[in-house]
Amino acid sequence: MAYQEIREMKKMLLLAMLGAMLAGCAHQPVYTEHYYRTHKAALKKEIAFCGKAEKLSNSEEKNCQTAKTVQSDEGAAAIFSGGTNNPALLP
Repeated sequence: MAYQEIREMKKMLLLAMLGAMLAGCAHQPVYTEHYYRTHKAALKKEIAFCGKAEKLSNSEEKNCQTAKTVQSDEGAAAIFSGGTNNPALLP
């Protein structure tokens, strides 16, 4: 009987270790600036997520930083674009 209990405990330990390893594999991919520039909905979603999240994993932190960089670059581009070099249109 003791042999069977030890065997059962080994099975449980093995399953627990396997579960822990698989849980570690479920991470969010890290996206590039190009991805966020071409996927505006994903950019908005990531910015909203970053604003609400209390604790971030490494990949989530990298994605937040990348999304914020893209957002600030696009904001600066919007400020400095749309002007004209045509002297006839200047005040």
